[in-house]
Amino acid sequence: MNLFRDSWARLLVLCAVVLVSLASAGAFAADRIHLADGRVLEGEVLRELDGHIWFRHNVGGIHVESIFAPQDYTRVERETVEERPVERARPSREAAPEQRRVSGAPRAAVISLGDGQNDMVGLYITASSIRDIVPLLREEEVDIVVFRINSGGGLLLEIRRLTDFIHEQLKPEFRVVSWVESAISAAAMTSHVIEEIYFMPQGNYGAATGWYGRGQAVSGRGLSEVLYMMEQISEKGGYPIQIMRSMQIDEPLSVSFDDRGEAVWRQDESGDHVVNPRGRILTLNALDAERFGFSRGTASNLEQLAQAMGLQEVEWVGEQVRGVPYPVSRAEAAMRSFRDRTARSEVRLAGLANQYGQALNAAQGAGDRQARARMVGIARRALRELTQAVGDSTGHMLFTLNQPTEEDYREWIRQQEEFLRDLMR
Repeated sequence: MNLFRDSWARLLVLCAVVLVSLASAGAFAADRIHLADGRVLEGEVLRELDGHIWFRHNVGGIHVESIFAPQDYTRVERETVEERPVERARPSREAAPEQRRVSGAPRAAVISLGDGQNDMVGLYITASSIRDIVPLLREEEVDIVVFRINSGGGLLLEIRRLTDFIHEQLKPEFRVVSWVESAISAAAMTSHVIEEIYFMPQGNYGAATGWYGRGQAVSGRGLSEVLYMMEQISEKGGYPIQIMRSMQIDEPLSVSFDDRGEAVWRQDESGDHVVNPRGRILTLNALDAERFGFSRGTASNLEQLAQAMGLQEVEWVGEQVRGVPYPVSRAEAAMRSFRDRTARSEVRLAGLANQYGQALNAAQGAGDRQARARMVGIARRALRELTQAVGDSTGHMLFTLNQPTEEDYREWIRQQEEFLRDLMR
């Protein structure tokens, strides 16, 4: 049962971290949002965009801002306009076509992949979440998709799904760009399929070592498979395979420039510039990435990014939202809403796991069979609710229940059910 207890303890820590890390805010007005799950939250509607609502409310004495998609709520009760004017930004679908293409410039949308807090690949960054926003990109007639990446890594299992979708579905339809604030491990491996990579001045990219389960390094056949996968992804993105290899394992890397100014990469230290000496795992900063020709440039804002991309004109799609340094399109609002829903799911799962663990401990300590049967029944219901909430999310299987693969997760469920049966023998 150590497997469950480790996961349970992690969940309690996670729940505490989520609550403590939320920023405190001032007092707010008494709007109400009725959620689809039956809850009613009281707070302040900050903004609306095509049914997505930015809502400031109270969680455990701490004020937080959440984004709710149309399917997340049934209705909203607001204060009257006389009491408190609220800025609204909900353009009608009928008016949208006249507002587009007025300049003839390409239309670009910034899509955030991770926000520095909710940033795990496979949980908050998934192929399915990107797939879900494609219809919105089409509706807004977007030509250029700029992925603004801020992630410390995540699931190896999700990398193939993400890179296949970006390469096979997005790149034929859109100009796809990566704008890196931080792309570490699985985030860098995902971005590597994109030909155009730009850095923010503080950007970093690399450290793509692989780990399974509870910190066990990928080795043997598993490592060979990941190295081969990244060779394929490197070729799709147009990058020399030596770069990512030095990000994955202890391999030196150097580069020289020929008479035409083109980079010649070597998996040793014999080049004119040693990018990664032996004994280290490569992580590129913005300066070296541009200096050695890995990135297309460095940009701290949209104006600089457009210039680096060679765009004389560009329409950045979306509405200005307080605290967001770029226009928020409907697709970006949907992505932010997805992350918020996932974060709420993590906290809910922590509660369900806590409930299951308490019932399990009570059943083990019950003095008579009748009391034990009652607690086993409660534990079984809690386990059923927990597995239903996890669903088919590989991210929740790993990050919430500490199960590295779907097969491990199914085995964990079998072990829990068998243990509950044993308690009644």
